[in-house]
Amino acid sequence: MKILVTGANGFVGSHLSRKLSDAGHAVRALVRETSDLSLLVQIPVERVTGALDDPESLRRAAEGADIVIHAAAAVSDWGWPDYFRRVNVEGTRNMLDAAICAGAKRFILISSIAVHTYTGAADMDEDAPQHPTVIPYVQTKREAETLTLARHREGAIEAVIIRPGDVFGPGDRVTLSRLAPMLERGWMPLISGGKRLAAFTYVENLADAILLAAGSDRASGEAFVITDGTRRTWEDYFIRLTEAVGAPRPRLSLNGDFLYGLACLLEGLYRTLGIRSRPPVTRYVAGHLRRDVHFSIRKAAAVLGYRPAVDFDEAVRKTAAWYISTVRPGLREKPGARPT
Repeated sequence: MKILVTGANGFVGSHLSRKLSDAGHAVRALVRETSDLSLLVQIPVERVTGALDDPESLRRAAEGADIVIHAAAAVSDWGWPDYFRRVNVEGTRNMLDAAICAGAKRFILISSIAVHTYTGAADMDEDAPQHPTVIPYVQTKREAETLTLARHREGAIEAVIIRPGDVFGPGDRVTLSRLAPMLERGWMPLISGGKRLAAFTYVENLADAILLAAGSDRASGEAFVITDGTRRTWEDYFIRLTEAVGAPRPRLSLNGDFLYGLACLLEGLYRTLGIRSRPPVTRYVAGHLRRDVHFSIRKAAAVLGYRPAVDFDEAVRKTAAWYISTVRPGLREKPGARPT
């Protein structure tokens, strides 16, 4: 099949593009003119240039595609509502229209478990609550899902929603690269001692799940939470990661409730003053880390046959190897980084 992947040059998109290509599919990668294409260098894909706010470029990109996998999004714990709405809502609308116009059979939206409210319960699933929120990322991902499922109900295109958990692995140039200076110096703080459960999702396992969703008739019209199906804490992850990369273990711990209150104060101050840069801590991050965030993957297992192929220990080893070879060298010339 010919499959169009938006955001193909990104962390998830590049792993997905490789998996699809290895499976024998013809992969078309939608990228922006200014995109960093380093993660796509060794992947045999057809690159096409376009933008989510340029409908004509999306129609050209979608031409002849059997499936469109929409991974491009504004993904951040901080930002202004107009930006998230432009990318996550209107961008999804434009991509849906282009896919339908091109006669694509299926549209797979890569969403997030963030659409759910983190209540601290274990074994949440696809029916977990979605209480009102003021966080732009969460609200716009919910709206993107609503748009996508509406097109499905209208019979315009088959739709599938994938909701990944806390994605990690080689190629994470955003989160892990940003944390690197703190990891190297042992300054990475654990929230509430790092004892809260996380919804860890190794990126290769996620790519496998998306590939299954692309080929499953039973997936049509459904939403799936995708994690590694483990019960792991943040402490477990960061201790194993720092050991694997030869960095000091995390030594600091911050009270989760205090951190959340501080985040509310800082966000209010930043918005009042019109400061667009990210505060030191946000409500999304503090809220996520101070509660257990754990989901069941029973539905994905039953409907898609999803079984995470890479276990936690191997996933951490692969992530650490990439960090050592790619992230750490980039720190050597930066002030304050621990020398290696």
